[in-house]
Amino acid sequence: MVNTITGQNPAGRGGATVGGSAVDALHVVHAFVSHRKPLPVLDDVSVSVEPGQFVSLIGPSGCGKSTLLRLIAGLDTPIRGEIYADGHRVDGPDPSRGVVFQDPTLLPWLTVEQNIGLGPQVRGAADRKDEQERVEEMIEMVGLGGFRTAYPSELSGGMAQRAALARALANRPRILLLDEPLGKLDALTRSVLQREIADLWQAQGFTGIMVTHDVEEALLLSDRVVIFSPRPARVIADLPVELDRPRAQDDPAFRDLRRRILDLLGQ
Repeated sequence: MVNTITGQNPAGRGGATVGGSAVDALHVVHAFVSHRKPLPVLDDVSVSVEPGQFVSLIGPSGCGKSTLLRLIAGLDTPIRGEIYADGHRVDGPDPSRGVVFQDPTLLPWLTVEQNIGLGPQVRGAADRKDEQERVEEMIEMVGLGGFRTAYPSELSGGMAQRAALARALANRPRILLLDEPLGKLDALTRSVLQREIADLWQAQGFTGIMVTHDVEEALLLSDRVVIFSPRPARVIADLPVELDRPRAQDDPAFRDLRRRILDLLGQ
């Protein structure tokens, strides 16, 4: 899993590198300070994700799943332990790691097309024609071709989340981090977007890591489901999902895995 250490230092990444996995979180410990007293969140958490895998993180509310995702994104730094992405130590955000949050966080004064093109624009992409073609490709891929000039206030919740997905993918990330991206959507829209995320993952080939509270969602999308204990979180199980795609919730093997995960969660 951990191979030779080398000495490269790209933007948003530390000096040391490891080989093999797309993501390695190694013995990560993290805490928040509340009224000058540390509040432990992650307790010696280690998770590895292979290139091209889709892995879901699931556990009780407040256990630290989203915190781990933020650490992988480079939005925070662990107290102890190390995080590697694409073999490089994470020490800040990087365009190679896209993030989609529960709220779409679209800029209200920009159109759909402008929001989706924001990443390449901020990154200062050298080939503007190529990047515009990429933006157009993402707009069509998420089904927003008829809404490119619409503003966020004119979009439904599902459409706004599609735009957020397209914005993250416009930068061609090798790793896509999803923090409960469908958590606030109605059941029908959620089901549609689950299928669309699966299609995008298969078409684009990125490594996906998703935080969710929905066991069925995790099983529908994932190659593996990593299950966390209550806070401070530890990994209590790492289950492979060896089911053919597309998956059916009435499949007996699907139901057995669902029951096993619920048992591990104490539900």
